[in-house]
Amino acid sequence: MKTISRLFIAVCVVLVALVCACQKQSNKTTNGDPRLTNPYCNDPAAVNYNWGFPGKPDNTICFYPNDLFVGRYVYSDSVLQSDFTHTYTRIDTLVITSSSHTALLLTGFCAPGDTLHLTAGLAFSATLDTTIGTGQPLCRPVDTVSGTLTRNLADTMPYVHVYFTVVADTGTTYHIGLAVKIK
Repeated sequence: MKTISRLFIAVCVVLVALVCACQKQSNKTTNGDPRLTNPYCNDPAAVNYNWGFPGKPDNTICFYPNDLFVGRYVYSDSVLQSDFTHTYTRIDTLVITSSSHTALLLTGFCAPGDTLHLTAGLAFSATLDTTIGTGQPLCRPVDTVSGTLTRNLADTMPYVHVYFTVVADTGTTYHIGLAVKIK
């Protein structure tokens, strides 16, 4: 009988120990290291995600792929033929607007009312959306365009570099230009 009561007491002690061990611990919240005051963006969708880490998370300093491109630009466009001979240079006003953190709309490349759709990425570039074979419809139904816009944050002026390829029934042309932000 003594053995059974000792076994019973041992089992009870083990059960009490397990119940106590399984109880949720209360975590004491700390304010972190007071030396880490540098704010950094903690949103993975932002271009500057974790820049300045370690520090203090502050999503008010985040900027997103669309923020790199939205605005009104004066665009100097060099048009090259397929053999890379320079055909002409034109100057236009481009307007880039945003409909989300990554979706952009570009107007001014063609006649008023024509809109090009782009998708901006985290690597400082925006790519024209491809809807038909080799590109997106452009200006005329038989023309398609493909290409990218790029930014370099090291530029002291807000420049956007334009690299477009236009395929038409009359041949292929390349549009290589620089757009300078005016608003």
